[in-house]
Amino acid sequence: MRLSEKTFQVLDTLDRKEISSQRQLADHSGISLGQVNYILKSLLEKGLVKVDNFRNNPKKIGYVYFLTPKGIEAKSRLAVRFVIRKIREYDEIRARLTERLIEVEKSGFSRVVFIGPPVVKDLINKLIKERNLNIVLANSYSDPRDSSIKEAGSFDVALLFDDDPEGIPDMEIAKIPGDRIVTLW
Repeated sequence: MRLSEKTFQVLDTLDRKEISSQRQLADHSGISLGQVNYILKSLLEKGLVKVDNFRNNPKKIGYVYFLTPKGIEAKSRLAVRFVIRKIREYDEIRARLTERLIEVEKSGFSRVVFIGPPVVKDLINKLIKERNLNIVLANSYSDPRDSSIKEAGSFDVALLFDDDPEGIPDMEIAKIPGDRIVTLW
């Protein structure tokens, strides 16, 4: 078994919490019970994880899973790969959104409203400031069906970042013409 992101999640969970069952490990790691079983067996075989009886009472058998020194080392290596990959992904997202914002600016739009999650709006604001773009974020809305978006004269274009596949047709509810909507992705 290759040490994957899910393997890292299992190792990280075992490092942070006292885990006494595979079901508990599945709940805390966000991985299915079947996958946890498969990953845990492999980690036990490789000597990265140990299981130990923590109760001496013969009527109550209790086990705890814990990382071995070899497991802690493997988790550290995986953490470095995981963090580097996530930073690269974040940089790629920033670059792609920046390209789109530059296209919006080149199209002559300067007053925009953002429609999408607040965390993405915050990133859009940062990118506008970092790149010194001639774009003003006039307002933002988290729901494309928000009826208060209807003041179409107060902005040039609506930047839409919505996971609803029917998102653009829903904009008709907000009374924004289709030619004044730009998707960010």
